[in-house]
Amino acid sequence: MLTELYLTQDKEIHTKKRWFQDDYFDLFTWEDERGQLTSFQLCYDRLGRERVISWDCQRGFGHHRIDDGEASPHKNMTPVFVKDGTFSYDEVMPKFMKSSNQINQQISHFVIQKVKEYIQQHSK
Repeated sequence: MLTELYLTQDKEIHTKKRWFQDDYFDLFTWEDERGQLTSFQLCYDRLGRERVISWDCQRGFGHHRIDDGEASPHKNMTPVFVKDGTFSYDEVMPKFMKSSNQINQQISHFVIQKVKEYIQQHSK
């Protein structure tokens, strides 16, 4: 089950970032000063071949694999997003729906609706 991890917020920044996590997911959301979601990143298979589906009100959708930069034990590099293929809705979303039933339902429903939009746009 996703649980919220509390972040220290910079009072000068007018965006609120929230972080939810379980063994399979990391969900990051950003809200404006009115509490409206403006962006999210749903990272999945975080202990395996981690990928992320994201949405931003200005940039739209993205789907990437996360390269953690840890190929060498002698370097600690910054993780980066790398283009990745198809988002597996049938695999990921049932897990998300089950895992997100304990978090704010407005957030959960928003993410589900946006992911459905992504699938509709990319299945043409």
